[in-house]
Amino acid sequence: MASYSDVLQQAQSKAEIYGVEHASVEWLFFELLGWRRHDFIMKKDATMSEHEVTQFEQGMKRLLQGEPVQYILGYQYFYGEQFKVNPSCLIPRPETEEVMLHFVKQLSPHARVVDIGTGSGNLPIMIKQLVPSTEVLATDLSSEALQVARDSAQMHEVDIEFLEGNTLEPLIERGIKVDGLISNPPYISEDELEVMSESVKRYEPQLALFAEEQGLAVYHKILNELPQVLNSEAVVTFEIGYQQGERITQLIHALYPWLNVDVVQDINGNERIASFVWTSES
Repeated sequence: MASYSDVLQQAQSKAEIYGVEHASVEWLFFELLGWRRHDFIMKKDATMSEHEVTQFEQGMKRLLQGEPVQYILGYQYFYGEQFKVNPSCLIPRPETEEVMLHFVKQLSPHARVVDIGTGSGNLPIMIKQLVPSTEVLATDLSSEALQVARDSAQMHEVDIEFLEGNTLEPLIERGIKVDGLISNPPYISEDELEVMSESVKRYEPQLALFAEEQGLAVYHKILNELPQVLNSEAVVTFEIGYQQGERITQLIHALYPWLNVDVVQDINGNERIASFVWTSES
């Protein structure tokens, strides 16, 4: 049998032919072994077991076909915590951590908050962990995604109320009012389909990615429903596309011209957050 170092090098060489990044190969390799980089440095010349080789080869086959490494492993890390993922839910992105922190910093103790379109449940679970006094709800149109989110909530031992339905409809049907609303809805326009990676287009749920009206359709629906679910002074935070700040602001002001909308850039200098505090028209 070959050494760990040899197996990894051979896999990386093969990945180059398929256009797969070395980082994805290393991530798969280390995660399947339960290693960090220092473990590899210490053990790289040792012989890799037959079981380990077989497991890695099975994962590599899927990786070379373009499947995201997170789906192969069955989890993704978000804000340092592990969350279950599968093709029924979008893979959490690091940029969304900034959106979450922007929201959390504005919350009052004991607030009731909701995540709209929760997917894997990473946002409500992390919000509950960061602000344990909050009451946290989450909605999603996909029952399959909600099951993934419930599994992660159970794994993290947090109490989240998950509701199935489209945008704010589950809250409206139950007469629920909230003090905070966060959402990372589908915001990619169909025009941007050509520039998306094949991996994303083939494996991640289209329902969680693309929206009509140049990517604004779901925002439009949520915004129309806001008066039915928001308490006065409620915090509203959206993740937005990197070129959507002005259009989102215009959409909000078309409905609620008195609101003060903040558009915030992420660490890379891209528009990422649209946020405001809800007040009724005076």
